[in-house]
Amino acid sequence: MEQEKQYGIPASITLAQGILESGAGKSTLTRNANNHFGIKAFGGWTGAIYLAWDDERQKSRFRKYPSAVESYRDHAQLLKNNSRYRRLFSNSVYDYRAWAIELQKAGYATAGNYAKALIGFIDAYKLYAINGGVKLRAGKTVTIIRQISTTQPIFDAECVMNEYEESEEEMEVTNIVKKFVVDINEVRCTILYPGESLVSIAQKYDIPQSKLLEYNELSSPLQVKEGDVIYLEKKKKKYSGLQDTYRVKANETLYEISQQFGIQLASLAKLNDIDIFSKLREGDTLYLQ
Repeated sequence: MEQEKQYGIPASITLAQGILESGAGKSTLTRNANNHFGIKAFGGWTGAIYLAWDDERQKSRFRKYPSAVESYRDHAQLLKNNSRYRRLFSNSVYDYRAWAIELQKAGYATAGNYAKALIGFIDAYKLYAINGGVKLRAGKTVTIIRQISTTQPIFDAECVMNEYEESEEEMEVTNIVKKFVVDINEVRCTILYPGESLVSIAQKYDIPQSKLLEYNELSSPLQVKEGDVIYLEKKKKKYSGLQDTYRVKANETLYEISQQFGIQLASLAKLNDIDIFSKLREGDTLYLQ
């Protein structure tokens, strides 16, 4: 709220970005450098430096802050002082939908679903309420009928969504967040949440993107999509769970099944005496161990 009053940036947007960029404060970068927004040490930065992985071949230089407060202040100043974000400030601090969409248009993040993710987190966690705002209906102009006090506006009912009604963005976020995993087949893994990319996973867990590609048997970071399981270690050659076979579902690929059970693709193919490119038929039985 201090940043909102001083710089005009919606508190709901700041919190949603913090949740997304820092893994709700649990990323390696956040815990070791108080960097909640993944801001790199460029643009004349003269403060402390923290080295962490992202999409580079060697560790990148990130800003290190003495406290979370300093990180939030620097994030606000970055948005306020950078001309590419100038258009955002023509929107109301209550119009988090417009802010999210304009942030994505301005190129704040590379993820194509960044705006949707911010809106989804704001709706799911009721972050719009922190500054006296309301849950906004998509496609409606934010209109304030009257102002009871500086922090309590009354909104036109046309733009307000019922708190218990789920927005499309909220449904997508909550459905994926429910998939939370810690490990599969005794291999450490996570879920790619909306608004994230392989780069943000690399930052969050301080693992080179090249290693993430290797662990997940991918040739390009563009091959991942929200909701995918991302392995943070090398998959096993066999499944160690109680299930020893698997019945193939319609349109499933061998790769998708290898990701589902944490088994290396080549090993799964070898267990079943087939090629890694083999087309599977619905109802086929695969050996997992």
